[in-house]
Amino acid sequence: MAVDETAIEPRVATEIENDEEAQFTDKDAEKLGELLETVLTNKYKYGAHIELLKLLKKAGPGALEDELREARQRMSGLFLMDSEFWNAWLDDEEASREAKRSEEGFDEDDEAIKLLELYAKSVGDLTSVAQWKRYINFLMNEHERESQEDKEDDLRIFDKATIEAVLIEAVNATGYFIPVSHNIWNIYRDTKLRELSSTSSPESIALVKRYYLARLKVPHATISDTFSDFSTFITTYANDNYEKELVSANKIVAETKRTLSDIQMFEDHLAQHGDDLGVWSQYIDATISRPRKSFDPELTRSVYERAIISSPTSAPIWDSYILFLLDQNMPYSIIDSVLSRAVRACPKSGVLWAHFIRTRERFNMAADLVTEVKDRAFDAGLLDGNAEEYSLVAAAWLAYVRHQTTPDDDVAYHEQIDSFVVSFNEKFPISNRKDSKYVLSQLYIDSLTSRGELTQARQEWEYLAKKHAREGDFWLKRFAWERLVCEPQGDHLTAAGVLSAAIGVKSLDLPERVIDEFLVYERAHGTAFAIEKAEIKCKKLMRVVLKRRATEAIKKEAREQADNGREIQQVKSQKGEDLEDNQKKEEGSSTNGKRKQAPDDVSTNAGSKKAKTSGKTIEHGRDREHLSVIAEGFATDATEKDVRDFFKDCGEIKSLKLVSTGNSVTATVEYDTEEDVLSALTRDQKLSGDQSSIIAVRRAVNTTLWITNFPSEADESYIRALFDKFGEVVDVRFPSLSVNTKRRFCYLQYSTAAAAIAAQRELNDSEAPPMSKGNDDNTTEQTDEPKKKQHRLVVKISDPSQRQNRQGAVYERRELFVRSIPITMKESQIRELFSKYGAIERIHLPVGKSSSDQAFGNHQGFGFVTFKNTEDAQRALELNLTKVGDRVLSVVLAEDKPKNTTASASTTKGKGRSRRGGKDNQSEAASTRSEDSASSAMKNSRLFIPRAVAKQRESAAK
Repeated sequence: MAVDETAIEPRVATEIENDEEAQFTDKDAEKLGELLETVLTNKYKYGAHIELLKLLKKAGPGALEDELREARQRMSGLFLMDSEFWNAWLDDEEASREAKRSEEGFDEDDEAIKLLELYAKSVGDLTSVAQWKRYINFLMNEHERESQEDKEDDLRIFDKATIEAVLIEAVNATGYFIPVSHNIWNIYRDTKLRELSSTSSPESIALVKRYYLARLKVPHATISDTFSDFSTFITTYANDNYEKELVSANKIVAETKRTLSDIQMFEDHLAQHGDDLGVWSQYIDATISRPRKSFDPELTRSVYERAIISSPTSAPIWDSYILFLLDQNMPYSIIDSVLSRAVRACPKSGVLWAHFIRTRERFNMAADLVTEVKDRAFDAGLLDGNAEEYSLVAAAWLAYVRHQTTPDDDVAYHEQIDSFVVSFNEKFPISNRKDSKYVLSQLYIDSLTSRGELTQARQEWEYLAKKHAREGDFWLKRFAWERLVCEPQGDHLTAAGVLSAAIGVKSLDLPERVIDEFLVYERAHGTAFAIEKAEIKCKKLMRVVLKRRATEAIKKEAREQADNGREIQQVKSQKGEDLEDNQKKEEGSSTNGKRKQAPDDVSTNAGSKKAKTSGKTIEHGRDREHLSVIAEGFATDATEKDVRDFFKDCGEIKSLKLVSTGNSVTATVEYDTEEDVLSALTRDQKLSGDQSSIIAVRRAVNTTLWITNFPSEADESYIRALFDKFGEVVDVRFPSLSVNTKRRFCYLQYSTAAAAIAAQRELNDSEAPPMSKGNDDNTTEQTDEPKKKQHRLVVKISDPSQRQNRQGAVYERRELFVRSIPITMKESQIRELFSKYGAIERIHLPVGKSSSDQAFGNHQGFGFVTFKNTEDAQRALELNLTKVGDRVLSVVLAEDKPKNTTASASTTKGKGRSRRGGKDNQSEAASTRSEDSASSAMKNSRLFIPRAVAKQRESAAK
């Protein structure tokens, strides 16, 4: 857990200074004592430090000056502080110095040295051009003061050599801060040019020329101005070689501008949209992956430093930065400085503390320096909240201890590991421990093995199995360990027994891998009986696994069918004129037996978000856009398992899609709940499972387009060809045609919101390109589509939260479907029969298709009765199975369910008797056929379903 490094203290100070009534009271003094005790006993409690500073500032200028200074020193030693914190401190110290000038015994030089040390610290935490500029201005002002005092040169603190040393350090530290680095360079340049104007020599001219050429090699926003300055400099001091010097410099500038061109897109994005950790990660990758000839490690270092200013508490950025420095074999002083800042920025990161220990060991630092890092890491229970972080630091320290001992004298190592394991098990009980890699436990098992304590080692494996029994990797690791210790004694049964136990775990996550290993091992070492037994056991497990997966697939299909049904309303909510015309034409072409929704069923309130049924609210359905995250940066060979392992503890993954982006893989992960999404977002900037890359995780909002009104023949390739140019397409989803064969819309997801927005702006309300087909001459020939009315695309950002739920009588359960109505029964009689249950809104009796039926308006023996409210419709269900004339009425709630013509035909073909048990006569048969043709609206219409599938669905439903 990262510490919030927001600089609260300066804002608090401003608030107190502006509040004339703020006074330091006795209650404040009492609170001050409590806070002081808190920060001394629980020193990493950041909030207590902030409250302490607030109270000390409240006491007023000079009142508790020493205590305030001490509190700031304590806090800056524990946490990485930003410029606001340092500037507030510097402001107070400068004000104190000014106030003391009139006091007797005031020592100007002593106070100036204290300020000089504080300024040097202020630029050490987070590299800031503004902070360096303030530091330099302070030095120059002090230099001017000493000049006015006519101090002798050997007594001056702020001489030219000191200023130049700080200027060079500032230029080196900020030179690659592309947008603003010129603010420091210009000061340095002006200083050197002033010196040349007063006293110049060939050596000093050559030195300034080298500085200019070095600057021209560094990418910066004002490189053209720098080149112009250099041209002026050459004209003034080396005009004889002007052409030669400018040609040489121009080559340098051309190369630098190429570098600038390569990274300008990142600079533009950051300038326009502000800091974005995902963009910083891509920026870093771009600088690292540059060709070796143009690769510049200092450019990468500066991007890391700028990213850290943006997100100082992001442990993965620090981790990546440290690994980069180690890979580039940077000097120890640089690496140690970065590590010192990293653990103050993220004191609860075991990864960073482990780096610190290993780095000091790698560079052969004294034992007390390595021990100091270990003690700080375990100090004050910093790592007690995270088992994985704790075990990483413990493993790094134990490795150091082992390296300091000899194989013949490793007692100290074993004693320490025993102590750590006891403490670890006390702090993190196995029942709720989150330690996916169990690093410390594996070290403990190795230690027990080397001591020959195999029984205790097996007990540790059993202890771990309580938490990791469902993980195939766990069993494979234990199997490998058993082979190591047992096979030298000719024991193959014990190792085989481990895999046999794993096969017995029905919910094993990687059954195929374990099964393969088990069968290979048994075939190599088992008896014929053991091999056959293993084959049987593995087949039983795979039957269970396949059945479970089939059930899950059915459930998933059912969810998707339900979700696709809800998407119909989104189509209806669109108001485009062309869309309405096309839908009417398409719907008009398919009316045979299909239940049309009456105009009264459609809500006219476009702003309605929900439909009400019996006082209950119908909630929105699937929300892919808001319940999905995009994870970028996985290795090119990453699999779904790698992604699932990365998000292992974040909740149940509903769907997962991987897309290769050339040098990496991007994953789109959908969850069931908002809580799972928030949990997944905490994985942002974490290292991938193989520790090879940092994964950027962000919400997938505004990345999906809802597209409709394209040619009816359009397929996925047509959509992709139309939208590919705007960015990387992650997925294209068409609705299921089982709900409506005439649906013509789809969803297209990009990897970024910017691509989706760009596509919407350009293509919405644009003319859809006609379909084309290739011929043998590799040319394209337009289809007949242009002869029809041209389509105008509807392209919108998909937002399920704005999706209108289905509304109307059917969805509000106010409409009844009535069958077996006597042919002679009139609408008025039906109204009279049903009206006793409540007010009727409408009655619809479909007219028969024969010429006589059409002429006399005879209905087909079924119809729809719509009540004005749901409660009345529910009561009217009492009429079900009521005898009317020679018929028995069937009264059920109407449903919006499309027909299945194939199934309907298969169930009615050759049947003359009603499936409802009615009489076998011609009118009944006609009624039955009509009812079957309208089965899309019947609640109890039966389609042919294979028995095996039916059983699976019944099992899934239970």
